[in-house]
Amino acid sequence: MILANFLDSPLTHWYVDATCRLLAAAVLGALIGIEREIHGRDAGFRTQLLVALGSALAMVVSLHFAHMFAKTDPNTWSLRIDPARMAYGVMGGIGFLGAGVIMRQESGVRGLTTAASLWCTAALGLACGFGMYLVAAFAASLMVFTLVVLNRLDLWIPSRRGKTLVVTIPVGENDNVKLLQTALENRRIEIKDVDYMRDFKSNVETITLSISIPPRVDEALLRTINQDIPELNSMVIR
Repeated sequence: MILANFLDSPLTHWYVDATCRLLAAAVLGALIGIEREIHGRDAGFRTQLLVALGSALAMVVSLHFAHMFAKTDPNTWSLRIDPARMAYGVMGGIGFLGAGVIMRQESGVRGLTTAASLWCTAALGLACGFGMYLVAAFAASLMVFTLVVLNRLDLWIPSRRGKTLVVTIPVGENDNVKLLQTALENRRIEIKDVDYMRDFKSNVETITLSISIPPRVDEALLRTINQDIPELNSMVIR
């Protein structure tokens, strides 16, 4: 009799519902994590699963607090809890975790997609924690579609490539920076930034250029600028 009353109590029903929400979040987070793991990303299977599970748990706890401490009698003291604030806190806090997977490299920035997937996974967990199973499942399918299918489509989209060109050249009568700019513009290579250094003892200039190469321009053209500037001592392409 006691067991039957316990199993039929609203609190037990809530525990079962909360458990289902956490399991749903863990499963959906794991699906996203598997894709990230296949691509060798740092935030892979376990990280994505834990982000979704933690977000769902935070929402479940917030909802339980609101249910346990809410009072309908205006004459009695009540603890006001807004579950939406928990969502704001989770989405704001996940930004610090996402920042940890973003790495600045000489060729550009790496990890933005993984950071964005962590942010979406956190939102996915919040949706599961709120009991929005269909919305969470649909969002997870869109995330997998974006990470898997659109990743292949992205390879077909023409995009400019960023490179760093470092050259050393003796100081002469001509403006070496201007000569380099002309040589690159003739090859349809765009210059983003120029850094200049001159060694007065050796009378050599070191010019560092941040460049952008069009999608249909071969990078081998960079190695031919010595044809226009035969005085070049060295050239490094990063």
